[in-house]
Amino acid sequence: MKLIFVVLLMISGYAFAGCATIGDSDQRAYCRAKEGSGTCGSISNRDLRHACNAETNGGSCNSIDDHDQRYLCNARTNHGSCSSINDRDLRRACNAETNGGSCNSIDDHDQRYLCNAKTNNGTCGPINDRDLRAQCEALKH
Repeated sequence: MKLIFVVLLMISGYAFAGCATIGDSDQRAYCRAKEGSGTCGSISNRDLRHACNAETNGGSCNSIDDHDQRYLCNARTNHGSCSSINDRDLRRACNAETNGGSCNSIDDHDQRYLCNAKTNNGTCGPINDRDLRAQCEALKH
């Protein structure tokens, strides 16, 4: 869940569909809010809803229960540190996204490609997970 949450946020045959092709309704709503065509209000997952509000509406990350996600949210919105994130791949993605770190040491194949697409103009095509690829496509447009 932690890695999928990251995407929260992020180029293949889904290039024109973007967020609409994401199967998970919470991730689809998050994606739409991030691209400016939706709101966070319909997101059922409490932590994802709080992260969405913080990232799109200036809300607070402090209400996020998951420790790693709270630190990620703070790093994205308040220039907080990624160093306290326990999940290794999530910490590396956070550092790449917020501090110019490298995505190359991320173990999860799909998350590594997503990270590179978000930070280095990499491609979304090699991402195997359909929803994650669609999120990636939406971020690229």
